Amino acid sequence: MSPPAVLAEEGGGSEPDDARRRGHGKPLVAALPAVVWMVVFFVVPLGVFAVYSVMTNALYDVKLPFTLAAYRSAITSSLNRVLAWNSITVGVATAVTTLVVGLPVAYWLRFVAGRSRIAVLFLITSSMFASYLVRIYAWRTILGSRGVVNSGLQRAGIIDEPLGFLLYSRFAVTLALVHIFLPYVVLVLFAAMAPLGRGLLEAGQDLGAGSTLLWRRVILPIMAAPAFSAFVFVFILASADYVTPQFLGGTSGVTLGVQIQSNFITVGNWPIAAATSILMLLSFLLVYVVGAGLLRWRRLTDLRMQT
Repeated sequence: MSPPAVLAEEGGGSEPDDARRRGHGKPLVAALPAVVWMVVFFVVPLGVFAVYSVMTNALYDVKLPFTLAAYRSAITSSLNRVLAWNSITVGVATAVTTLVVGLPVAYWLRFVAGRSRIAVLFLITSSMFASYLVRIYAWRTILGSRGVVNSGLQRAGIIDEPLGFLLYSRFAVTLALVHIFLPYVVLVLFAAMAPLGRGLLEAGQDLGAGSTLLWRRVILPIMAAPAFSAFVFVFILASADYVTPQFLGGTSGVTLGVQIQSNFITVGNWPIAAATSILMLLSFLLVYVVGAGLLRWRRLTDLRMQT
């Protein structure tokens, strides 16, 4: 037996093996702060909500015994069904609008903007630092009966009376949420277009693809996964938002998030509020699973067609 092998046998392992074992522990140590953060600020609150949802209401408190009455009330409530539909409508409309607007903007920044790209990116990024409430109040000023839009239309002689649907409606909530989330979507899609080289587009054009076919066969398939991520991100945050509907929604634009907030703070029914929150979370997970499954099925279908 050679000396290195004898040393390895006597010492219980060689230096490379020990270094490899030490190296395997480094990723775990590096990930520890993120794991602790997720446990403290996500897993623990979610566990508290789950426990509250199966307890008995005691007016701004919970008590034993355990019961599923809160879930039954949340599911069978006709008001919750209406508000859930409002939430879905606002979430889908906001997510689709941000994608439809954000994708061409990201394409323009990636391939057309040229030297003005830095300035436009700075403007987009700086808009994200504006206060959430300030932007909501700005939209109240713009869409109000004496706001910029109605005043301008009246002075132009287009309308005689202010348009009531502009404010305190689902339209106002959706418009404000699009304004809030559009910068995030543009930046995500712009970053995702990095692998989309100009040579790839020129190759498609050389093969006879026009603008429509180029978008349908080259750009959109590559951008499918980032676009889906952006859609889910905006849909979840928009449909669960309760601040914007309170200021701009009126009676027709109230969402389920407003009801949850009211049950927690105004009514003091913590179990039904927690149960509704858990049901919303499960609905969001279902949307993600279905969307990810469709995306995976599309990829597998494309691979089979190519082979």
